[in-house]
Amino acid sequence: MRKVKKAQIENAPWNKGKAVGQMTPFTPEQAQVIRSLLTTENKIRDVALFNVGIDTMLRASDLLRLSTGDVTDHHGNVVSEINIRQKKTNRGHLVALSPETRESLADWILHSGKKSEDYLWTSIGNRKTRPHLTREQYANLVKQWAYLARLDPKRHSTHSMRRTKSAVIYDKTQNLAACQHLLGHKSIGSTAHYLGVDQRKALDLAKRIKI
Repeated sequence: MRKVKKAQIENAPWNKGKAVGQMTPFTPEQAQVIRSLLTTENKIRDVALFNVGIDTMLRASDLLRLSTGDVTDHHGNVVSEINIRQKKTNRGHLVALSPETRESLADWILHSGKKSEDYLWTSIGNRKTRPHLTREQYANLVKQWAYLARLDPKRHSTHSMRRTKSAVIYDKTQNLAACQHLLGHKSIGSTAHYLGVDQRKALDLAKRIKI
């Protein structure tokens, strides 16, 4: 049996061999159900994290590294736009926050007592200066949210969060270039693949053709 060197394992992309872009996005109706259920259960952090994840369409690596200072001005008020440097591309990226998301963020910051330098997303027991949530913890939360809304957790991941709003925007506008910008992709081809645009067009075509 061929041995795999330890260095090869460590340097391999985390998503190698995984169809990460094909996870099912949440529909607007499903997103509202999840948001409502989390609010009912008084999960203030989860409501804010869910809203920011949907709104910004950020990769988990960028979303989880956000600090309170990244989303607030010098008065401590949550801003409507935030500018981050993407970890994957090392490029600046501007994202927007809706009024509802800003309100939920303000609630979480006040409730958790976070300061400007604190990570936003920490475990409930370590609200302030502890390390931010890991990708695995975030992924587990997304699956919990899906289960809460009686959806199949196996069909939803952190990429469901990233794809949800971009999929709706594309469906309504057919503007792939806008989606490319919002997702922070380098190429429009990557955006088409990520949203499954070509696949959907092929399936629609197949449905119309009778043999």
